[in-house]
Amino acid sequence: MNPTRLGAAPRPLGASAATPANSAPVAAPAKLAAPSAASANPAPRDCFAGSGVKSASAGPGAAGPAQVAERFYAAFAQADAAAMKSLYAPDATFHDPLFDLKGQEAIGNMWAGIFKKGSDLRLSSKVLSTEGDTVKMAWTADYKLLGRPIHNESVTTMRVRDGRIVSQRDDWSWSKWARQAFPLGPLVDFPPVKALLLGLIRAS
Repeated sequence: MNPTRLGAAPRPLGASAATPANSAPVAAPAKLAAPSAASANPAPRDCFAGSGVKSASAGPGAAGPAQVAERFYAAFAQADAAAMKSLYAPDATFHDPLFDLKGQEAIGNMWAGIFKKGSDLRLSSKVLSTEGDTVKMAWTADYKLLGRPIHNESVTTMRVRDGRIVSQRDDWSWSKWARQAFPLGPLVDFPPVKALLLGLIRAS
C-alpha cells in the first residue's frame, strides 16, 4: 500500500487516498474528488473535514459488501463523516478498542468527533476478502492526534445488509496506539490507567 501524502499544516484531519478492491491505492487530489491512479503527486490538503466528497455519500442502493466498504473508505479518506454515517443502517453496531456503539447517529458522531481532533491524515485501504454479506478490509492510517504522530494498522470486518453496514469491527492494537497517543509508555496497559484513558476518550 502506497498512501498519498496530504496536508502539511495541521487543521482538522485532512484528506487522503482510499483503495479500490484488489488494486493499488488511488491518489486523492488537493480539493476535489479522487481522480484516476495516474495522479501520482497531488497537491497537499490541510484538513480532514469539509471535503464535500459526494460520490461516497451517494445512496448505497443494493451495493454489495465490497462496494459499500470501498465507498466507506473513500469517504474516510476525505473525512466526510456525513457520507460515512449514511452508509450505516439505523441499527448498526460498531466496535474497536476505544468504542462500543450502537445506532447510526452514535457511530456518525464518533467519526465526526475523531475528524475534529486530528490532522495530516494519510490513509490507504484494500479489500482482503468477501464472503456472503461480509467483507474484510485492511487499512493503514498515519496522522497527528493533538500534535502527536500516530501510525495505526487495522483489519476491519463489515457485515452489509441491503447496501448498508449493519456491523463493523475494527481490530488494531490498543497498546501500540496508546503508546503513541499518550506520553505514558507502558503505563497505558496498566488496567487502572487504561480504564482512565478510555473514560477520557469516550467522554471527549
